Amino acid sequence: MKRFFLVLFALVLVAGCSSPVSHYRRGVRYEQRGEYRKAVESYRKSLEKDSGYALSYYGLGSVYAKSKLFDESLRNLQRASELGVDDQDIHMLLGSVYEALGRTDLAAEEYGKAIKARPDDVLSHLRLGATLEKVRDWEGALAEYRSAGAVAVDFPEAYYHAGRVLLRLKRYRESEEAFQQALTLKKRYPEAQDGLTSLYLEDNRVPKAMDSARKTLDMDAGFIPGLVNMGYIHERSNDTDTAEKWYRRALKRNRDSDAAHLRLGVLLSRRGDHSGAEREFQAAVSINPDMAPAWNELGTLAISRGDYRRAREYFGTAVRVDSTFSGSHYNLAGVLMNTELYGRAAESLQKYLVHAESPEDSQEVETRIRIYQAAEER
Repeated sequence: MKRFFLVLFALVLVAGCSSPVSHYRRGVRYEQRGEYRKAVESYRKSLEKDSGYALSYYGLGSVYAKSKLFDESLRNLQRASELGVDDQDIHMLLGSVYEALGRTDLAAEEYGKAIKARPDDVLSHLRLGATLEKVRDWEGALAEYRSAGAVAVDFPEAYYHAGRVLLRLKRYRESEEAFQQALTLKKRYPEAQDGLTSLYLEDNRVPKAMDSARKTLDMDAGFIPGLVNMGYIHERSNDTDTAEKWYRRALKRNRDSDAAHLRLGVLLSRRGDHSGAEREFQAAVSINPDMAPAWNELGTLAISRGDYRRAREYFGTAVRVDSTFSGSHYNLAGVLMNTELYGRAAESLQKYLVHAESPEDSQEVETRIRIYQAAEER
C-alpha cells in the first residue's frame, strides 16, 4: 500500500510539472531573468496544455513588447483581455504598445482604464499626461500631472511636468511656482532648474535666465539643455562668439542634441554661412524628424537660393509634423503664392491666423487672403 501511494504521489508531481500553471510560472522566471526566448517557449507550452490560459497570453504580450515585436504583443494582449484579464498592468502595457504603434488615441484610452483600475497610481497619471501632450491636449495633460501631484504631494516630477505644460500655455507665474516646488522637493534637479531658465528667457527676464542657467550647470556641468540655454542667453545678448562655443560644447558632449544643432544652425545662418547652417539643420531633423523649427529653417534657406520646390517641401513637412507651427503656415503661403497656387496660399494664411498668437499683421493677412481667393476664382 505504501509503495502504491508513493507511485501515485510521483505521478501527481509529474503531472503538476507539465501543467499550464507550471509552464506559465517557468515563463515568468525566464522573463524576469531576461531570457525571452525561453520565456516564449514556456508560455507557448502553457497554452498547448490549455489554450484558454489567459495569463500566458499576457506573458507573451509582455515578452514581445520587451523585444519590440509590438504587433505580436498587441495580438496576445488583446487575447488575454478577451479571456478576462482586466487590471492596471494589462492596461498600462497595452497603452505602451499602442504608443509604440503610433496609436496615441488608443494609448490614452488604455491609460485612462489603468487609472480607473487604480486611481492612486502616479505612473498611470504621468503616462496619460505624456500621451495627451503628444496630441497637444495641454489642459488634459496638465490635469493628469496635477492629479499625480495630488496623489503623491512629495513627488517632484509631477510638479516639473506641470511646469513644462504651464510654460507651453504661457502661464508664467503658475509655471514658475511649479518648477520652484519641484526644486523644493528635489534640490539637485537640473531639468526643473533649466525649465526656469527657459521660462525667464521666454518672459524676457534675461538676467534671471543667466542666474538660473548657472545654477543648472552647477547641478550638472554636462547637462545638455543647460549648455544650449547658456548659449542662447549669450546669443540673445549679441555675444555670438560665446554662444557658438556653448553650442559646440553641447555637441562635443552629445552629437545627438537636436536643439544644439538647431541653435548653431540659426547662428550660422544669421552670419551668412548658409552651407554650415544647412548641415546643422539637416543634422537636427535626422535626429528628430518631428522638429518643425528645423524644417522651417531649411525652407527659409531654400528660398534664399530660389529653390521654391524644395522650400515648399520643407515648409509642408514643418506643418505636417506640427500643425500649430504658425510661422511655417505663413512661409508656405508665400511659396504657394509665388507658384500661383492662390487658393492653397489663402488656406495656409487662414491656418496661420488660427495658430499665431495675437498676430499684429492680422488685418494685412486677411486682406491678402481675400486677394488670393479672388485670384483663384479668375
